[in-house]
Amino acid sequence: MASISAALIFRNEAKNIPAWLAAVTPFADEIAALDSGSQDEGPELLRAAGAKVALQPWLGYGPQRNAVAQMCSGDWILFLDADERPDARLTQTLLALKQAPLRETMGYKLEYKVFFFGRFLRHGGFFPERHLRMMRRGRGFWPERQVHEKLTVEGKVELLKGGYVEHHSYATIGQYLKKMDVYSEQAAQQMLATGRKGSAFAAVSHGCFAFVQRYFLRLGFLDGFAGYLAARLEALYTLSKYTRLMERQKGLED
Repeated sequence: MASISAALIFRNEAKNIPAWLAAVTPFADEIAALDSGSQDEGPELLRAAGAKVALQPWLGYGPQRNAVAQMCSGDWILFLDADERPDARLTQTLLALKQAPLRETMGYKLEYKVFFFGRFLRHGGFFPERHLRMMRRGRGFWPERQVHEKLTVEGKVELLKGGYVEHHSYATIGQYLKKMDVYSEQAAQQMLATGRKGSAFAAVSHGCFAFVQRYFLRLGFLDGFAGYLAARLEALYTLSKYTRLMERQKGLED
């Protein structure tokens, strides 16, 4: 029977960890968690559940995920953030995968349901999201990127059908704005490093298109006020990252 390691990178996630543990415990043969400097009881909650927990000052998303992968000994490694939880059907699919003989598949994409301010977003391009988050141990790595890192797998990749990862992204606008401040700065630095050029036209046009695409073209308005907020805040994030790119080109810092 194949084994699965659930891999987590985290910092100050004590509010999410109990629900995360409840979701992964039914199928995970081991839990590996890499803390980047929590100041809450998150590490203790994980240790009490039998997880391997190590401390590693922040290296960046890709290097941090590569480091937690080195802690894993399972045949499969499933990377999940603290606000991502497999639903009951996906749990059964993962249990069945453990019983199946190992094939030539080296990685699996998972389907996601995004919850925004407590509401499942069925429209706006949020459903179904598909992310490559599961790999055969030793057959993949995370390239170094400031933000929006993506797993690279050597070999065949398939979609794991049967159930969803529920991504409980933001409970409040305050949470979104705090993360947007970090992500938009990281995205601007990443664009700057790759030679991208910012302008007022790019900031306005990309920001406006982000809203039109999410809210109108991808029918986000059908999700009510939550759909409007998601589209409006995604547009604000896009405007922010392009404006920050302009600022960084001029040598301005926050």
